[in-house]
Amino acid sequence: MPQRKRGYPRQRASYGLLLLLSWLLFLSGCQPFSKPAAISARLTVAVLDVGQGLSVAAVTDDGHALLYDAGNGASDVQNVIMPFLRQHGVQRLDYLVVSHPDQDHVGGIPAVLSAIPVGLFLDPVLPTTNHAYLQALQLVASKHIPVQRARRGQSFTLGQVRVEVLWPRDPLMQQDGAVSDNDNAVVIRLVLDDIAVLLPADIEAPAESALVAAGAGALRANVLVVPHHGSRTSSTTPFLAAVAPKFAIISVGAHNAYGHPHPEAIARLRAAGATIFRTDQDGTVTVLTDGQSLQVKTERGKP
Repeated sequence: MPQRKRGYPRQRASYGLLLLLSWLLFLSGCQPFSKPAAISARLTVAVLDVGQGLSVAAVTDDGHALLYDAGNGASDVQNVIMPFLRQHGVQRLDYLVVSHPDQDHVGGIPAVLSAIPVGLFLDPVLPTTNHAYLQALQLVASKHIPVQRARRGQSFTLGQVRVEVLWPRDPLMQQDGAVSDNDNAVVIRLVLDDIAVLLPADIEAPAESALVAAGAGALRANVLVVPHHGSRTSSTTPFLAAVAPKFAIISVGAHNAYGHPHPEAIARLRAAGATIFRTDQDGTVTVLTDGQSLQVKTERGKP
């Protein structure tokens, strides 16, 4: 008599359990072992990994593009920003937005202006002695690029995307008797049908409070690029309640001298129910949306 193979009853039982599990999943409307369907992206928004700085690119499927800040300097433009734009077939920026004239936001702007045509230069026009910013203004003038002073209430179109300017407003906010760079930064919201992405640069608690008071509903966004790199003095609880983000993306450099992101800011983001991504850990973080749903992809594969 042939010898029965050991383990056969256990294998048969395991196979039976697998069939039962698959049948139960089928009855409940689930599809086992399937990946989420890929989105046909009408809008791609990337928080680029420029270290301790900020640069966000928005590209539509019909060839329009916006760049919001440009990191610390020309190396960020050469190594990160322009490769991303070229990869997505961008040959011209509809809008180049300077949120405020701090080096980690404006440092790469002259290199961007030298590398690619720009349709409109959007600027809060804040007093500064920053060399990169002054050089950028000279390039804008020499290239005859139209300039718009950014103020609350303005809106633009980026293909089918609406670009809303939520901040700053006049009179500009003061800190210690001078105009505040951070609290007068340009805040924009990108809106495509049911999906919104909020870009608040380096605003802190005073500007967050003023924005909530000016109209909390206008802040609602599925994705928040976390203000001021996750500083303790930003991402206040009322602000996060108004935004109600599903995803929060922090642009931050590894082991930076500022201690960003601060544990208190992280705790508030988690309490608000946001899934957190960080460029120091995840690399460039990219949001893809068709206007009804969205996906988040990271350069380093999480998730």
